[in-house]
Amino acid sequence: MRLLLALALIAVGLTGCTTDNDSKIDTGDSGDTTPAGYADLELGGVADMVTEGGEVWVELVQPGEYIVVLTSADEAQGTEHGYGAAAAEAKVVTPPDPRPIPAGSHPIMRTEVGDSFTFEVYNGTRYVDIEAEAIQVTDELVVWEDRTTENEFGSVDEDMMAAVVEQLEQIVLPRERQLFGDESDVDGDGKLWVLMTYTVNQYGAQAYVTWCDIGVTEGCYGYGHGHEIVYMGYNDPADSRASANGITETVAHELAHLIYAYHKVLLNGAAGVDENIYVTEGTSAMAQDLTGYNNGNQYVWATALDMTETYGSDDYSVQAVSLNDLFRGSGYYDQARDGALRGGAYLFLRYLFEQAGGMSVDAEGVFTDDGGIAWIKSFFDVSETGVDSVEVTTGADFSDLALDFYTALVVSGRDLNTDPAFNFHPRVEDPLTGYEFGVDPYATIHGWVQLTGPVVQPIDEADGSLRAGGVEYLQISAEAGVYSLPVAEAALARARVFRIE
Repeated sequence: MRLLLALALIAVGLTGCTTDNDSKIDTGDSGDTTPAGYADLELGGVADMVTEGGEVWVELVQPGEYIVVLTSADEAQGTEHGYGAAAAEAKVVTPPDPRPIPAGSHPIMRTEVGDSFTFEVYNGTRYVDIEAEAIQVTDELVVWEDRTTENEFGSVDEDMMAAVVEQLEQIVLPRERQLFGDESDVDGDGKLWVLMTYTVNQYGAQAYVTWCDIGVTEGCYGYGHGHEIVYMGYNDPADSRASANGITETVAHELAHLIYAYHKVLLNGAAGVDENIYVTEGTSAMAQDLTGYNNGNQYVWATALDMTETYGSDDYSVQAVSLNDLFRGSGYYDQARDGALRGGAYLFLRYLFEQAGGMSVDAEGVFTDDGGIAWIKSFFDVSETGVDSVEVTTGADFSDLALDFYTALVVSGRDLNTDPAFNFHPRVEDPLTGYEFGVDPYATIHGWVQLTGPVVQPIDEADGSLRAGGVEYLQISAEAGVYSLPVAEAALARARVFRIE
């Protein structure tokens, strides 16, 4: 959007025993009804646990290995609830302040190659004026290059930028318009502007947009260029992001921010709306995926599954990602967990897209809507934001969706369960770009990053901390009988068991 890109281990145990369960199990009126908390599961089976007071419990008929999917429906942002031996503990985390938002006169112009334009841009310290030259102009795009700010990489490779422009015009722009709706055209020139400027590097970013440019006035204080602009930094030529595909993917991401702002804010007359940054980062990650450039985006959603070894931090795991942090609190931004939160938002939106039906792609790269495109367009169009936008467009309760989503993350890819509610769609190669659409928790990314699904903690090694709105995956070796796990009541716990052996 407008922003750019541990507790000590304690031994916790499930208490297991065979008991008289008449006080815990409602057998219902019919002998054919499976009682609540009763789980006679074959391999791959999933069953709900019962939440009662300060515990979740289930009666397991079959001994075996199970994963407990423990979630919290508490809406408090930044709260950690205890479970197991730490069930009475809770910790509130204060979210950091959001980073500054760059903003930018409102000329309306027709551009030709060689024309100059003065941009007001943010360089990480202050707003400065730069002169830029139009180096490429087509029916739908203008590429500008900063001629004021010195940079260490030299001039833009115009042949590579020509390849970017071709991919944007032939693939990205038509697909994003089909998927999300048309972008705004505040200057009437019918073109998307891409400004290559080293001030973006100075700001510490790869690229950004500002909603101020298209007329979202809240917080802009008169700034805004009056054009649809993607501000791009320079990449080291040795960096994969400096390739034509890498730049195309970045522009696809940033364009989705502008389309979202136009539909969600301007067309709804909601200039004061301030959506959670991770909602908009998730929608833009969907643009990377659905336009066919699901390349760098793979590394982002991989961080939300488990990149603890790569990044050296437990923050890079789905168990540090809370849907509260993604969909509640417009000012929330957490630099320490930023990659995992961006990836988590994408995974949740991708799950909703697929649950709505997703889409199919033919051999020529033409999309057919199977329900997912209609859903995501409605998500861009409705006036509601955050949790409300999810519930209005899906017709489902957010906490139900959260439990299903978290279950799908740990079930998908194991080839043990075929329930569509608990599985992501198989990945499909885009015939136009060669990248694969969608998610596989066990994918090998570019031949060297081997994903192994989300982190599952053995119950005797679990950290005992459940983030409000989040999930813990706990593996247990269970005999037949009632198994219960103490959980802080304030967590509003919901849980399932998934049999894996």
